[in-house]
Amino acid sequence: MPPFASSPLPALSRRLLARLELLEAGEPDPHLRDDVRIAWITVLNAARGESQPFLAATIAVLGCHPDQVWPHIVEQRRCLLGREYEKFYGEGAVPKKPARSVLLRSAMRADRAA
Repeated sequence: MPPFASSPLPALSRRLLARLELLEAGEPDPHLRDDVRIAWITVLNAARGESQPFLAATIAVLGCHPDQVWPHIVEQRRCLLGREYEKFYGEGAVPKKPARSVLLRSAMRADRAA
């Protein structure tokens, strides 16, 4: 039985924690497993009334502030690859998605129909 099953957490939080626990146990990708662990701790912290549950969860799992996750990844890559880093990632190591508006499915269907 999970440790939170008999705690005074709300039923919805207990159900979410149980689902996330199953998801984490079956996730083969270690990076996605970390994301699920962060989600699990975030739900637990929120259910306990913590003021910044995601911040505390990210620091607990990754050891840094959420805003520092990508810079930390880049720093680790640079340390591992040394001079070869530029060959792998080039000058612009920070991936950026092109800016564009978000369309709802109904709007997309309407655009296609027109």
